[in-house]
Amino acid sequence: MTVVQTIDRRQAQRYKAGFDIRFSINDGAEIVSNTLNFTSRSIAIRSDVLAQKGDRIAISFAGLPAIEGEIVRVFPEGFAVVLNEGSLALMAHTDPGNGHSAFHAAGVSGPVETQNSPFIRTHSSVPARALISSGVGYQPGYNRHFLSIVTADPAALENIKTIWINADGVKWTAKTLKFEQRNNRGIAVLSLNDWQAYMGAAYGLKIAIMSEAGAEWTLDIDAEPIADHLDSLSPMQMALSA
Repeated sequence: MTVVQTIDRRQAQRYKAGFDIRFSINDGAEIVSNTLNFTSRSIAIRSDVLAQKGDRIAISFAGLPAIEGEIVRVFPEGFAVVLNEGSLALMAHTDPGNGHSAFHAAGVSGPVETQNSPFIRTHSSVPARALISSGVGYQPGYNRHFLSIVTADPAALENIKTIWINADGVKWTAKTLKFEQRNNRGIAVLSLNDWQAYMGAAYGLKIAIMSEAGAEWTLDIDAEPIADHLDSLSPMQMALSA
């Protein structure tokens, strides 16, 4: 899997990244390929398959059920797909299970390697840092990512009702794996799928944390450290495939 390639910093609209997918056109045979780039609502796929504008396509990746869309443009390297509203909603879904079960439930065999990012500074109304951990397995499209939020104010993560994550206007409810207090620190661990991680690497993540009492605090994570972390996964994938 080739991960982060380049990000167009001027427009921050189209994110160039190659991650593994499987797709079928008009209910035909399934084909393994990878992406060229994506936005928050569309994907460009690398392929030499003869496709036409208006063809229906089903795409699988990130441990999700097939997402659906329509081919809107064909070019020499492949074609571009606009996703329907139902699939956009599905893309924002995260399975709350742990990383290993997510891989193996999908039929993955073999080891699952993990890699952590350095601590990431955040722009936050509460002193906080972030850390991203990723697991890479054999099966294309089944990488899993975990975002840990660490704050020096443990009370900030008590009695949490909801955590919202926003990337380029696409908003989803985070699946929280655990809250804990350790060494006078509060820690929240959130689960991300591939799509959400790549969205963060393209546009950054805006996170809002709301308590049962209605109090809310926010933190922003810049795109660059997330992109750097995803880029670091390439050697892991190559080693697993050897």
